[in-house]
Amino acid sequence: MSVLDTHVHVWDPTRLTYPWLDGLAALDRPFLPCEYQGAERAIFVQADCLPDQALAEARWVAGLYWPELAGIVAGADLRSPDLEAHLDALGEVGRVVGIRHLLQGEDAARFADPALRRGLRALASRGLTFDACVRHPQLPALVELVEAVPGLRVVLDHIGKSPVAEGISSDAGRQWRIWLRRLSALPDVHVKLSGLPAETDDAPAFFTQADDFIRFAVDAFGPERAMVGSDWPVSEKFGAKVGPEEWIERVRFATGLVGDEWDAIAATTAARFYRVPEQQ
Repeated sequence: MSVLDTHVHVWDPTRLTYPWLDGLAALDRPFLPCEYQGAERAIFVQADCLPDQALAEARWVAGLYWPELAGIVAGADLRSPDLEAHLDALGEVGRVVGIRHLLQGEDAARFADPALRRGLRALASRGLTFDACVRHPQLPALVELVEAVPGLRVVLDHIGKSPVAEGISSDAGRQWRIWLRRLSALPDVHVKLSGLPAETDDAPAFFTQADDFIRFAVDAFGPERAMVGSDWPVSEKFGAKVGPEEWIERVRFATGLVGDEWDAIAATTAARFYRVPEQQ
């Protein structure tokens, strides 16, 4: 079974504008598919360009030479009154399988915004998935939000940006465990085993504690609702700095899974969730 990396970014700041790259010297340059070395197939996840460039980003990615590309998780402002037209336009791009509207920078109170819930219902009605990118203190608000939109297929990016530096037994880790269990009780929610290297500059803490979070997430969701993602190039160039091949191997070792259970995390869960072929 080949591996489907469910969280790969590419960008080119000479073509589109990415304000979050300012001041991040290691990342503030073009990263293109030819540099990626990891899995046999990949899901592109929107890279947080300016909101009005989200359609242009999806079109640009779809036009790249990227034989490994299995699907595109495009950007969208789910509160926009023009959301339906934007989703129509994305539907013409091809390979768009889901949407990400970044929530990690928002106050938890905004998760209750009726406009956001309407936007999520629009995704559900079209069969599009939602990549939920939140920080671990926002997990209670995410649980409430997802409960309000039954039938929406959701994947939690980066294991909810867990407190890897503090450790799973810390107060923050305990709260993360409580709310991850609550989220895993919702049958349409999945989890991405991704992004932990970027959550701490404390490399020794990462290498001793990250496996605890990986194992807990797989125990909570099961292999049939868990998938691996490298978060390239962010997790390779930032924080603890772990590249795609090393991360995939770390997840395999941490879980200790083999056979069909490893195949699920490596590819089949993601293929079913994003509705892409299991093999290229």
